[in-house]
Amino acid sequence: EPATGDSCNWGVAGRRLHPINCVDWEQASKYAKFKGGRLPSEAEFEYAATSGGKDQKYPWGNQVPTSELAVFNTDSTMPVCSKPKGNTAQGLCDMAGNVWQWAQDKYQDSYEGTPVDGSAFEGAGSYRVIRGGFFGSIVAGVLRADGRGGIVPGYRRGSVGFRLAR
Repeated sequence: EPATGDSCNWGVAGRRLHPINCVDWEQASKYAKFKGGRLPSEAEFEYAATSGGKDQKYPWGNQVPTSELAVFNTDSTMPVCSKPKGNTAQGLCDMAGNVWQWAQDKYQDSYEGTPVDGSAFEGAGSYRVIRGGFFGSIVAGVLRADGRGGIVPGYRRGSVGFRLAR
């Protein structure tokens, strides 16, 4: 089960439609496989977060994030897809804000040596990539489609969740 407590949605009344969070990378990966999917590669996430590879800063375009476009600068998550004005051109929601999302890739400081076919980087490194920003982000730049971070795969806090890819 996901962790419970501070900012975690699992088992909290009224949060059934909020994103799952407080799961570590292995839990997210195992669940994805159980559902016949996988975690997206970092390249896939960024491609989707730029509305199919468009030259834009955010999933919705280049407009600076506002509370109408993304869940950020707040104390908790909100229901999934509650900010439709922030969707990508393809209709993907919450590509920026609500929760950071685990990617398949191992984290490294640069893209040197990463696969050119969009698959995940599984080289050296002990951290895993997270993308998308989260509800507590106060700096709008964190929500950029190219924004990324790396954390230990055992991290289980309210700021991190995941989505499935096929």
